[in-house]
Amino acid sequence: MAALCTKKYGVGKFLCMTTACALLASCSTNPATGERQFTGLLSPEKEKQIGASQHDEAVAAFGGIYADQQMQAYVSEIGKRVAAHSELQGVNYRFFLLDSPVVNAFAAPGGYIYVTRGLVSYANSEAELAGVIAHEIGHITGRHAAERYSTGTLTQLGAAIASAAIGNQAASQALGVGSNLFLSSYSRGQENESDELGIRYLHKAGYDVFALSRFLRTLQLESNLQSKISGKQDMPSFFSSHPNTADRVANASKIAATYPQNDSVINRDRHMSLMNGTVYGDNASQGFARGDTFYHPELGFTFTVPSGYRIINQPNQILAVSDSGSAIIVDMVKTALDPVNYTQNVWLKGENVPTPERLTVNGMPAATTSFAGTLNKQPMTIRTVAVTFSPDMTFRFQMAYPRNASSATIDALKKSTYSFRKLSQSERSSLKPLRIVTRIAKAGDTVSSLASTMPFGNLKVERFMALNGLAPGENIKSGQTYKLVAY
Repeated sequence: MAALCTKKYGVGKFLCMTTACALLASCSTNPATGERQFTGLLSPEKEKQIGASQHDEAVAAFGGIYADQQMQAYVSEIGKRVAAHSELQGVNYRFFLLDSPVVNAFAAPGGYIYVTRGLVSYANSEAELAGVIAHEIGHITGRHAAERYSTGTLTQLGAAIASAAIGNQAASQALGVGSNLFLSSYSRGQENESDELGIRYLHKAGYDVFALSRFLRTLQLESNLQSKISGKQDMPSFFSSHPNTADRVANASKIAATYPQNDSVINRDRHMSLMNGTVYGDNASQGFARGDTFYHPELGFTFTVPSGYRIINQPNQILAVSDSGSAIIVDMVKTALDPVNYTQNVWLKGENVPTPERLTVNGMPAATTSFAGTLNKQPMTIRTVAVTFSPDMTFRFQMAYPRNASSATIDALKKSTYSFRKLSQSERSSLKPLRIVTRIAKAGDTVSSLASTMPFGNLKVERFMALNGLAPGENIKSGQTYKLVAY
């Protein structure tokens, strides 16, 4: 019989055929759990190599490192404080704050732990952020990457980020993310184990052990908010790679209750002070949407999408999608070729498509062509437009719409292309990202009154409550600091 090590996740126990494991040296005892686990196909040394080799890819996929040294130091300080209590020896933990609005945190093999700016913005104390980091340290201590590698359950980050794919190879080039990070969903057993280990490390580091369960409740509010805003998650979220079960929050609270109560660290005021002025949503270096218009102050361009399209800003491209199935993909390439030559001999080379037509977009040379293709396996018409933005830079528009689309739909997509233009220097200087501002609540302040100050067109109360971790019906406390969003 083949060697087999399995984990009975319902009770968190490992069952290992000792003789078979001894023969293949595939099972080992985890120092944190005391359990036997199947990790033999990924050694600790190999984990370090994988983490190091994929670090740059992880950083690039989530917007780069956030350029705030004080916040970077804050995340690293918390991480080191918690990691000091990990039972796994020989791991050089590294902590990174990524410049992404996506609400996520993840651990890569070898001790690389990443939290996004978006996730930190939803934490309401130092202890809550410590809870997330402790949970990720739990994944490393539990050697969950090695378990998944050894059982063949890895996935590509690209599959999680790019939710759409155009069938025509040339038209789908912009959708290739191609990252081999360990972002596949953890099992329920691995999640429970990481929660348990994380709470253990919170206790040993002197933090409030209930902080993790509080933050998980906040993330549930954020996840529900995103569903209301867009109807679905367009980028990986914490719960897409860390499955949320109905009893997970209660279970984390139950585990925390087994620890003695003491004067544990929460540090709400410190966290709120550091959050004041941090970027909320997309940064200026990444570009951002304001209603139906996308602006990129750093690169100096803007364009407007048809009404009803959702703009999704990704590191290497901008997507705009509609409920009808139509989509726009915008990216850029470095080339000195004129748009017709580039489209015909580089972008769509070898494809049986009509000769591109020359046109001008707001004074910039451009070329367009269309052909039959697919989007999400549905037959579509694909129209490409290449626009020369500068002597060595070309912007590419790829538009997909149903073959029976109305003339109004097609005209709206054409208008989107023709709206593409360069920003003036004064426009670039005036465009600022949204930021978190903190305010001490006064007598008479309510959820509605504070939420009404935020520059959103809808769901102001829901956004405020999620950002501050307020449950339905929970009231404002006079004298307590809350987060708002402002220009």
